Amino acid sequence: MKVCRAAIKWFMEENQDVYPYNDVPKTRQGYHPKWLLTMSINTENIVWRRMGYYVIKASCLNHGNLQNMIMDGDAIPLPAEFGEVVDSLETWGAFHWVGWLEHSLHLMHEYLKEDNMYGGVAPNKMRLFHDIILLHVQRELLFYWLSGTAQHNRVMENWNTYFWIRCRETYSFHELAVDSISSMEGMIRQISREERDGRASQIPSTPTNANMSPSSHAAVVAVSPSSMSYAGESTEE
Repeated sequence: MKVCRAAIKWFMEENQDVYPYNDVPKTRQGYHPKWLLTMSINTENIVWRRMGYYVIKASCLNHGNLQNMIMDGDAIPLPAEFGEVVDSLETWGAFHWVGWLEHSLHLMHEYLKEDNMYGGVAPNKMRLFHDIILLHVQRELLFYWLSGTAQHNRVMENWNTYFWIRCRETYSFHELAVDSISSMEGMIRQISREERDGRASQIPSTPTNANMSPSSHAAVVAVSPSSMSYAGESTEE
């Protein structure tokens, strides 16, 4: 579908200070994002993606359809940091959790809502990465401990500290996600090992003959031949 150049120009001028439109690659001909975020309220016969959030690769659309979807509000162009998350979760992330991308798209939509952007200001990149990785960390911990337990809180606090230190060393979402999962799994193994050792120390040990004191042995009374009686014999002379 062709689109009027004047309409594109007008739309771009109207949204030049509006996020995310002001943070998406563009030329005089229009916007050129890598990914589009779309929503659908129809979840009938849908098993996995019932939240209704999807991404479309912009290269799958011709120029006119791409611009029309953006201008009509049928799709939201995703800025580079959002696209970086999608690139990782649509492939690598699916091996860890099939629903990770869908839940992340829901979170992205919340970030991009006008009411949540604090005057159109873009969200902090590392905060976005943190919150998306947090989705997986929270889900994974529920396989081991209930939310709010000491073990759950311990891992959450330690991972949170780890993330904000690690993000000073790398700005890649994929690296942060890989390292976060590895760190979390190490914490889970450590706490599980501590719990196992604690239960083992509470089990009373079974005493052996070598550890028994002489007083603990059962007393044996010697029986004299005269005190023994046999069947059919009387003890009286």
